[in-house]
Amino acid sequence: MSLRALRPAFRVAAASVRAAPRAAPAFVAAARFHASARRMGSGETDSQLAGSLTAEHEYELESASDEKPQSLQELENAGVWTVKDIPGSDDVEITRKFGDETLKLTFQVSDLDNAEPMETYHSEDNSLEDQEDSDYITSSLIVSKAASTKSLCVDLTASRDGFEITNIAIFDKALAGADGAEGDWARRSRYMGPQFDTLDTGVQDAFGEYIQERGINESLANFIVDFSAQKEQKDYISWLADVKTFVNA
Repeated sequence: MSLRALRPAFRVAAASVRAAPRAAPAFVAAARFHASARRMGSGETDSQLAGSLTAEHEYELESASDEKPQSLQELENAGVWTVKDIPGSDDVEITRKFGDETLKLTFQVSDLDNAEPMETYHSEDNSLEDQEDSDYITSSLIVSKAASTKSLCVDLTASRDGFEITNIAIFDKALAGADGAEGDWARRSRYMGPQFDTLDTGVQDAFGEYIQERGINESLANFIVDFSAQKEQKDYISWLADVKTFVNA
């Protein structure tokens, strides 16, 4: 929701302008303008907005839990994956070694807010049923080998049921690891591979076992969903505090 400042209209009566000395209109207008500008820094709605932000901030602090989700505790105890999380950043990166391979899996917390209800198709009556638990996070896995100039890029969807592969591409290492919108654009201009669900089922199953062996499994998928929910709440609490501080400044 956007906030729109309301500036009071400023008018100088024509009769007053005609009655004043020649230099007075400019001086009076300037004085009134500056007075109006000062009032804009402390609007009548500021205290109401600050109060609402304070109430929401206190509610979120009371609702927040310091207890780590079980999936997060299990991942830390295993010591296999390294988590790179920057407070306030939407992107999260986890990495690990597997033999001579380096695996980097990235995901975005905002996917939780963008998730749409998933539907299950029932062939017996041609009906669709919405699933209650529809949390899913789009993820990207890059597998690199020291002995190869290429990297395997696997697009995945993480949910409570595990991972689903949506696409597999192979690029030069530099292109696979390029960050930002420019990197995404450069990769999209290259051949992205066939649609995964059109591959032979034997090939699909083999790719599934390939990533499972590297720890891309249901446990890791649950970690991603739990971690995203926890991080989103922390970032939201920080956002409320920062906005409240700004309004009160």
